[in-house]
Amino acid sequence: MGQFFSCLKGIKADIHSSKTHRDMPFQQEQENSTKEPRAICDIPVRTLDTEKNVLDLSSIATPCHVRLVDCVALTERGVLRIVEFPEFPEFPDVRYSAISYPWRGVGVDEHFSSHIFAVLGATDADPVGSSALTHACAASILRGCPYLWLDRLCIMQNNKVDKRWQIRVMYNVYQSCRLCLVLAGGVRRLVRLDEETTWIHRSWTLQEVLAPPTVVVLLDWKLGSGTSMSGGTALAVEEVIAGESAIVPLSSVLEACTVGTLSFTPNLQPTNSSSPPSPKPLMVAASIFSALPTTHTYNDIPFWQPQRKLLAPNVTALTIAMDPTLVSDPDTRAHAVWQSALMRTSSRPVDMVFSIMGLFGVTLDPGAFDKDDRRGATIALAQAILSAGGSASWLGLGCRLEPDRTLSTFPTFPRTSVSGVALVENRGHVQEVSELVDPVYPVGEALVPFPKGSMDDMGYFSFAARAVRVRPVRYDFAPSVFEALDGSHWAVLEHRDQGSVEGHDSGKDTPETDLSAYAVLLGWFNRYYPGMTSATDTDNIRAMLVEEHRPGMFHVRSFFLLHRKERSYVLGWPESQFRVGGPDISPSSSSQEDASQEELVQDYSERDTPWPRVPNTTPVVTVEDEMIRKARWAVPQRALERLRSQKADHSSA
Repeated sequence: MGQFFSCLKGIKADIHSSKTHRDMPFQQEQENSTKEPRAICDIPVRTLDTEKNVLDLSSIATPCHVRLVDCVALTERGVLRIVEFPEFPEFPDVRYSAISYPWRGVGVDEHFSSHIFAVLGATDADPVGSSALTHACAASILRGCPYLWLDRLCIMQNNKVDKRWQIRVMYNVYQSCRLCLVLAGGVRRLVRLDEETTWIHRSWTLQEVLAPPTVVVLLDWKLGSGTSMSGGTALAVEEVIAGESAIVPLSSVLEACTVGTLSFTPNLQPTNSSSPPSPKPLMVAASIFSALPTTHTYNDIPFWQPQRKLLAPNVTALTIAMDPTLVSDPDTRAHAVWQSALMRTSSRPVDMVFSIMGLFGVTLDPGAFDKDDRRGATIALAQAILSAGGSASWLGLGCRLEPDRTLSTFPTFPRTSVSGVALVENRGHVQEVSELVDPVYPVGEALVPFPKGSMDDMGYFSFAARAVRVRPVRYDFAPSVFEALDGSHWAVLEHRDQGSVEGHDSGKDTPETDLSAYAVLLGWFNRYYPGMTSATDTDNIRAMLVEEHRPGMFHVRSFFLLHRKERSYVLGWPESQFRVGGPDISPSSSSQEDASQEELVQDYSERDTPWPRVPNTTPVVTVEDEMIRKARWAVPQRALERLRSQKADHSSA
């Protein structure tokens, strides 16, 4: 908590010479302010709208201050009361929740009639629904938080000084809140568990749920309170407003979306019977964070619905980052953060770095980078992590993606946008990034941890790792030949031909034929399955294929996936020093931002093909097969709510 106070004071000092919105010198304004909070807005929420009476903070708020919404005023009196705090001298006593949501959420149909209003400076976003805001405040009060933080209402959207300051302290705002409320469909309306949203694709939502101590999803929910079960863990579903909304732990919803279904057991309802029957679990379809694959079939029963993506990498990456057991290894959590960020998108490419820097304990100056300079900000973040003694946990986060041409220890940076999904041009096709990322996590204790080292301003990473020299071949039937993920084949050189990376004289020209290639050991990776381990997960060892493009300078070309039986063999590889980056000096002129939009191409055929069958043998059923077939029979939430309503009407008749 003390870090937050010092961060606030330090950042205010940085803008000491700036002017406030009233053109008052910052020092004078600080002297006149008190430590007591003041209400800067206190109006009936229904007097606001999306045209004439939009909310305007520019004339009433002070830049570089924290603001909170008074939940009691809104829920009890329908008044939007925003309180401004110059400082937080007694911050632990100011209990507040914070909202995580997509800037542009789900749409509405012609039946939507709830009151909405807009905020000056954020008219390009969805309007704020007063009903959704009231439900959020009610949930906040339910968990003991009288205040709520929502960036739309607590940041001066049309003031660059305030926005820049807020970005720098954003991680601290979420880290210091008592509760984070996920409104996955946006702030216009609440959504059901079976409605697809874009929340999982937004950049800022990652740190918004990893920084707070407690995170729940606020749902449109009419099934009452009860117990959710997913991944072997039972967690409570709490009604917020009876018959309208409920909160469910984010970890439970993530695991449910990973397997496609949430097992919900309603609480026992009061009855006149001395021995009422125990409620039966309901299998509720969970798709709030999942999507349909871009190509799908109806091969399996029931035939009336296609199969949604299960074990989707973008969902599993966040699930791993939030798993208290797995993240006991810092590298596991850090790798999951990098991987999850890779599959997200934002209107400003540089925000893909700013949105995760706090998770690594790093604060970069937003004003030091252009909005499109994602590479420069990535290098700065990597340098800060390594300088603090951290490891290169980003290595191997997208093995099936082509390496970036100027920063090859990272995969090609996806195209970003204010809405939609992260897209990347990969081997001639534009695809969703999550289709090319494996749902895996590193296990340093099983083999080797990620390397540590340093990175220069050109993005070259210098480090030591176990490696073996290889050469390209045209066949793969020899025992010492590895197939890389790009389809190339490489033979391991005999020990006498291994040579040494350090042996190259970087001051002399070297013929292209003398430039070498190495298989560099990355570590052991397990495939993620909620609450279980798959027996078919065998290619656990991963290595980088690096090629020398100049003497002593390497770039990542591809990756190797090796069988777990090779563990003793790879541990025998000698340790060598490497300098990996490039190979290009400047970004390609045809950047990802300008890549032409093509039809997405995806190969999910293995998910819907029949089980492998051999005459007179038992079919091979994988863990994923079982998940798919179970998820197909999950019932949409709306259908279960309709049935519950019919039973209630029948009982009262």
